[in-house]
Amino acid sequence: MERSRIAFDHWIHKHHFTFRDTRGRNLNVQCNLCLPKINILSTARDSTSNLKKHLERKHSVACRRRIRDEPSVEAPSSDGPSSYEPSVLENQMAESSSEAKEAKIERSTIDPTTIYHQTSQSWLNSLVFNFIVEDVQPISILEQPGFRKMIEALSRGNKVMCRNAFITRLEVASNKMKGELKDKLDKVQTLCTTADVWSVQDRSYFGMTCHWLEDNLERKSAALACTRIPISYTCETIIAKIQEIHSSYNIESKVQATVTDNGNNFVKAFKEFCPEDDQEVEQSRFEDLGSILCDGEMGGDFFLSYFLPPHQRCASQTLNLIASKDLAEAVLKGQAGKLHSSATEKCAAIWHKAQSSTEAADAIESIAKINFTDPCSNQWSSEYYAINKLMSLTDSQLNELFEALGVPHFTPDETAYLTEYTDVFKPVAFALDLLHGEEKCFLGIVIPTLLTLKRKLEEKAANTRLFSKVIDSTVKAIDSRFKQVFESSDARLATATMPQFRLWWLPEDERESLRAQLITEVLQVDQGTEETETNGGSVHEDEFFSYGPGSSGNKSGKREAAEQVWLYLQGTNKDLKCLNEFPGVKKVFIKFNTTLPSSAPVQELFSNGSNIVTPKGHHLSDEHFERVLLLRYNSKITTALE
Repeated sequence: MERSRIAFDHWIHKHHFTFRDTRGRNLNVQCNLCLPKINILSTARDSTSNLKKHLERKHSVACRRRIRDEPSVEAPSSDGPSSYEPSVLENQMAESSSEAKEAKIERSTIDPTTIYHQTSQSWLNSLVFNFIVEDVQPISILEQPGFRKMIEALSRGNKVMCRNAFITRLEVASNKMKGELKDKLDKVQTLCTTADVWSVQDRSYFGMTCHWLEDNLERKSAALACTRIPISYTCETIIAKIQEIHSSYNIESKVQATVTDNGNNFVKAFKEFCPEDDQEVEQSRFEDLGSILCDGEMGGDFFLSYFLPPHQRCASQTLNLIASKDLAEAVLKGQAGKLHSSATEKCAAIWHKAQSSTEAADAIESIAKINFTDPCSNQWSSEYYAINKLMSLTDSQLNELFEALGVPHFTPDETAYLTEYTDVFKPVAFALDLLHGEEKCFLGIVIPTLLTLKRKLEEKAANTRLFSKVIDSTVKAIDSRFKQVFESSDARLATATMPQFRLWWLPEDERESLRAQLITEVLQVDQGTEETETNGGSVHEDEFFSYGPGSSGNKSGKREAAEQVWLYLQGTNKDLKCLNEFPGVKKVFIKFNTTLPSSAPVQELFSNGSNIVTPKGHHLSDEHFERVLLLRYNSKITTALE
């Protein structure tokens, strides 16, 4: 039997058929590609020509490439050359088609039920490459025998790319991604960047993302860099990196602000190198550019500071600092400080047991129908929500939980304290969540959020038994740490252009001043648009002069801007879409609300879920590691991974 099937057994396309039985000198097989239709074919035991003819007539798209590139294995036959061999014309046409075109044809014509049999080498390479980049897999997986064996079996003989092939593909995809991203940013008028530094495994990395608003007010984001810097970096290092990255994408003049955390190096860098907004005109002086270039009188710092954008501190991190430091210190120093310590220690014991013991976690799930996670030590809201989850349980559930875990019970005073604590400081947790967003979060939301938070805390102060002094300290901390934001013209204009707030949040005596600023901004953005549209184009004589009936000079731009602002401020529609009715106000909105209130996006660049991604774990150089991260982050706005 084995001798009579030798031609079929060693045929390269054998996997498309299932052997059924033998009849005399012939074999009966079933075509897998014809499923679900049952199609039994007969072929000579020393030749596969009948089966190849069937593939050519019925399944040529799926098999053309494999049949063209790899010769069939047959026992010698007196029938002469196989009638399935491609014609000269067919060979020429096939060879002239690129690998990319073949992959595209296969993708568009493949039936999902037969993908197991039809994966081409080029498509397999794309799938494996995307798998490593999108799921942040180590590149060493390409060399693992189990992975290679699985892929080769599933693809029916195709090979897994080697490490060098992956690196080559990575460089090509990275260059394509950067080119597409630069083309997109060339069309953007205003954007903001976020920056941060991480130190992991004795290495430091500088990360940067950028964000902008489309005309439909949809926010777009992209990663610009995640580059290695010295472990003992200075503020000069930070400034140099910011300028280098901005310059590499030609966005120096478009950056409305760079958002960072409150780290000392960032604060010092922007304080030393960024010009103050309130700098007096009289303090300015002109320098001879020739002497600067030739003699270097002002040094390298002059060029570093020249392109440095305004600095915006992360509002969510600042509020988290207020909650975790100012509020927490006020609680511990207050009359209920000891009560807070004893109650939170018992909470921590429950969280620890839930994390360290599966039996404890199962008991909690059975009793309370909830899961507990150990709160993040540097996130105040994480601890708050964990306490709030405990306080949502009934007294009987709490008692049963303490008994099951062997943790000391809350005293009545501790229970009352934690209940009041979660109620009083609920607005703080809510405000932190608001400021931590990205897609629907704008600079204009910061001031109203802080003002509302202060008002709600002051309302709580009248009814609280334990936290009146803590609330006073927290409100003072908000005024102190956010003083720059409250006084910022950019933040105030960003708020005024949000239909949800307009000027309603301002005292009556301050509204007229901000309304005048808004009119000025609308006038400026309208004039800027006109200049952009006419720049480089020919101007007609009638357009140059502005006298007489019908001329543009009779239309006061300021009057039109004032009228548009007045109509906008009189409106009550809180939906952002209403800005389409006020094009000038919409442009001002985009200009000032492009800036994010949080630096969270750049922090997410370096993480994959709860796992920290590091180049050591991926066996990649710093340059290749950066390319993997940027490709993954930018996969939604570029086609480099398609």
